[in-house]
Amino acid sequence: MSSRKLLSRDEILAFVMLITVIGSLYLAIIDTNSRPQFIDLTKFAVGTYLGLLIPRSSNSN
Repeated sequence: MSSRKLLSRDEILAFVMLITVIGSLYLAIIDTNSRPQFIDLTKFAVGTYLGLLIPRSSNSN
């Protein structure tokens, strides 16, 4: 039986984010009329990815 390593949540998130950014930038190049919306989508995707990478601080009072 072969053992296959499953991808971690962070690896899947990075892959999805990479596809989103590449696709949005590609569409922004093709469709110049909607370029600001695609750039905003790219900024949102990168911001979300960075926000999910930052570990949560434990708030123990």
